[in-house]
Amino acid sequence: MKKGIVMKKKCSKILMFILMIVSSIFFPSAYADEDDDKKSYIIIFKQAELVENEAPLQTLIQNGADTSETMSSGTDEAKQDIADELNLDGEVIDIYDGINGILVNIDLTEALRLSALDQVESIEEDSTIPEAAFSTQKNSGWGLGRIHQSTATSDNSYQYEYDGSGRTIYVLDSGLNINNSKVAAEFGGRASVIWDVNFAGKGEDCTGHGSMVSSAAAGKTYGVAKGVTLKMAKISVGCRRSTSIAATVKAINWIAENAPRGSIVNWSYGFKDRGPYIRIPCIRTYSSPALEAAIKKAYNAGMFVVIPAGNDACDTKNYSPTNIPESFVVGATSNLDFANGKDRIASFSRKGTNISGFAPGTNLLLMNKDGHPISKSGTSFSAPYVAGTIAVVCEHEGTRCESGNEDMATLYRVFREAGTLNTVTNTDGTTLTGATSRFIRQQW
Repeated sequence: MKKGIVMKKKCSKILMFILMIVSSIFFPSAYADEDDDKKSYIIIFKQAELVENEAPLQTLIQNGADTSETMSSGTDEAKQDIADELNLDGEVIDIYDGINGILVNIDLTEALRLSALDQVESIEEDSTIPEAAFSTQKNSGWGLGRIHQSTATSDNSYQYEYDGSGRTIYVLDSGLNINNSKVAAEFGGRASVIWDVNFAGKGEDCTGHGSMVSSAAAGKTYGVAKGVTLKMAKISVGCRRSTSIAATVKAINWIAENAPRGSIVNWSYGFKDRGPYIRIPCIRTYSSPALEAAIKKAYNAGMFVVIPAGNDACDTKNYSPTNIPESFVVGATSNLDFANGKDRIASFSRKGTNISGFAPGTNLLLMNKDGHPISKSGTSFSAPYVAGTIAVVCEHEGTRCESGNEDMATLYRVFREAGTLNTVTNTDGTTLTGATSRFIRQQW
């Protein structure tokens, strides 16, 4: 056994049973009774100073990670060195130096062994994360008109003095068909695809989700920040309406290491309520230590990380990453109570004390993957409205967002406090419960 590896002895069946319980916390239940076929797991290690004689492993992770603009997975030599250091019965697939972690291909027995190592902070099986769901309705366009108003009303016009110029929004989504002339014209040369998880792909958007999110944040017709630079990282596999934890962590880790302070990250995905066998909503939860660690890394590097609240009307506290303060969590509102001067919460929007604020999220006029208009609903699109708003405010504030003179907790608080209080209500028009009634407005 190589120096630096500290293992706990498996003394009895009782200990193995305990380990299985501990490890299953972060293993999707769908895999609980499968055999030992190898699967992908994300391992996060404790900082070296917290574990005796573990500096060699952390050094290998830091030295082996990619620092280029390609988001490559590190050299084969570096991955093999880490595998040797861990006596790994499997393969190191990727290295995430930003969160002191790796992605490995191993079986359940090896996962249980690794979970018992002193230097392991967490281990979880990689799993899919769906796009936040949305619905369709024709003939709408009130959302952009509402976002700049001081009260709950919309004249279907959007007034602005600043457009987010000089700021960058990183959208992690299903891609963007930038080679389509209509799509390209919507962004006027401000948008580009920087990465595609499919490697050979060019970031094409099959589902339209990434196009709609991008247009809400930065489109010249549909978006809040009409001068911002938009960089798309396609994290959905092929044409599926989902991504993986590993792809998301890889992209966020790279942004945290390479993007300038003050950049904005929009990730419009989220874990759904996991209750497929019993028709009782919101009885299951889901957490991902790796995803939370990646977002914390970006936040600590000076990034605004904007996340949709979710579309199952559950509580944000029960799901990663809406359960951590490093996420700027956005719920959705409708225009159904404008007659009474109120922003009624969308029927599907999650609630929770973790929600930073609300923004329009029903029947929004957006750009589809072919560049044509489409109407959609979902917190997926409330989030980029707020991402665009942050870009505009950061432009107005000069160097405040990237100077580092204020920590991110202060900046998050400033953005929250700039929102309009007591305008968001329950779906029946009564005082909002389960979340702070705060509408995030673009006032510049």
